[in-house]
Amino acid sequence: MISKTDPSPEDLKRIPGLYRRWELNEVCEANRNYQIEDAGVHADGTPLLAIYVSEPAADVCEAT
Repeated sequence: MISKTDPSPEDLKRIPGLYRRWELNEVCEANRNYQIEDAGVHADGTPLLAIYVSEPAADVCEAT
């Protein structure tokens, strides 16, 4: 989904490393925008992902 608050590619920074899809919930945080791209495969055939992230959204209020 694309919204007016989506970051431009220049606003995204790469998180070092390559990740498996089941590791995403350990890396991703709330109120941030992510771009996830295919980054090849591990020697065992597992697909690897590169993750790009923006700074936390300043206009998002957390529920209390």
